[in-house]
Amino acid sequence: MNRSRGFSILEALCALLVLNLLGVGLLHWQWQALQAQRDALAFQNAVGLAQDLWQRMQVNPAAALSYQLVLGEVVQGPNCHAQPCDPSQWAQANLAEWQQDMQLRIPGAKAQLETKLTSPAQVSLPTNVSLTLIWPSRANPSPSASDPACPEQHRCWQTTWPL
Repeated sequence: MNRSRGFSILEALCALLVLNLLGVGLLHWQWQALQAQRDALAFQNAVGLAQDLWQRMQVNPAAALSYQLVLGEVVQGPNCHAQPCDPSQWAQANLAEWQQDMQLRIPGAKAQLETKLTSPAQVSLPTNVSLTLIWPSRANPSPSASDPACPEQHRCWQTTWPL
């Protein structure tokens, strides 16, 4: 008649099961927080990369139309620090350096850069620049993922600016 003292093995196993389920839930929340932090850092890096590219283009406005990237293209620019370059070659060197920086800051990222004249009739008018960055992400779909141009399991960010 000592049944009321202590826990039975079955009760102890049930308690452990509940604790394990809580632990798995906490680990899942921690994983989601880490993914959200990684995505926030990638977005922050995307903005920083766009600012860097904008500044490079501001320094070399004569070659504004030379700043072009097809999505996934890897630019091999000359080493303009070791040899003289014209503005168009500087633009290619800038794009090559910028792409290397992009891969360091957002591994697996791809960029598309389009530079167009505001008015094709006059070359002296300002240009419009459109930059799209796409990088792999395992996080839940975001509003950018509803864009048909943004592939699944990727994040996309686009910005435009006048030059």
